[in-house]
Amino acid sequence: MKNIAIAILAGVFCHAVVAAERDGNTFIYQKPDGEIRLSAVPANDQQARFSINTNVDMHVCDVEGIATAIADTPQHTTLEWRNESQCVITLTWGENRVKVNATEECNSYCGMNAGNSLSGVYK
Repeated sequence: MKNIAIAILAGVFCHAVVAAERDGNTFIYQKPDGEIRLSAVPANDQQARFSINTNVDMHVCDVEGIATAIADTPQHTTLEWRNESQCVITLTWGENRVKVNATEECNSYCGMNAGNSLSGVYK
């Protein structure tokens, strides 16, 4: 794996600067208790596939899906994913990091002591 100074994930992300590990076409960002993986959705420049995995004292949060772009600026792209149980995950991608905000309803993807560990800044 190599570090990337500037890369384009997909057309929707053409303005965002990325410095992340890369595994093939997947960009990997990390924080002390987890990681997020982002990759382009083929033939759709308004979406990105994501996978978030966190681990807190052997309790895990694990969620994946396809997020849709809701805002784009030269510095950031904001994507959002919702499930049928009102879990909403917002990904703000740019400036060498991904900021994740997950609603409390997303704790259903988490083990007992890992609640609220999805949110945070991944670099």
